[in-house]
Order: sequence, then C-alpha cells, then structure tokens
Amino acid sequence: MNNEFSPKTRDIFFWNNVCWACGKQHANCIHHTMGRCSNSPLNASPINNMICHIGNGKLSTYETRKLFLKKTLEFLKKENYKFTKEDKFFMKKFSQYYK
Repeated sequence: MNNEFSPKTRDIFFWNNVCWACGKQHANCIHHTMGRCSNSPLNASPINNMICHIGNGKLSTYETRKLFLKKTLEFLKKENYKFTKEDKFFMKKFSQYYK
C-alpha cells in the first residue's frame, strides 16, 4: 500500500482486505476515490490493484465514487475514527456524493 496516504491512514485500513469494487477479500492497495485532491482517509478505498483497479474506467463514475465514499464513511465510523478539519473540508467539498 504505497501511495501518498499517510502512515496513519494506511494503518486504519491495514487489516481490511475487502475490496470496495467487488467485495472479494483481496484488497491490496488504497485507491484515491476522488483523485489525488486529498489524502483524507475519507478519500481512501481499499481495492485490488491488478484485478479491480488498473484499467477499470468505472472507478471514476459518479455512482461508483458515491458507493466508495459511503463504504469508507461507514468503515471509518465503525473504526471509531475521529474526523479532522481536513476530513470535514473533504466532506463539504464533495457533499453531493454524501446525499
């Protein structure tokens, strides 16, 4: 899981191996759901890099992004994650996806 997410964010998802894209237990990377605009954990979606990420044009569709953001928010709440100012800014910026 080597990307621009902080070690703290990578640690949050470390034990999760469920792929947000297909539901199989083979996630091995963290995808920037809304692109590299933010390194907030809210922008992180665990997926399988080779099978579900590379070449998958569906990852940038509105519906897929909305689904991934919802899954990530639910996951973070379940993990008792404490939301930061950056996280709140991210949610405000992409509020249309959270409706």
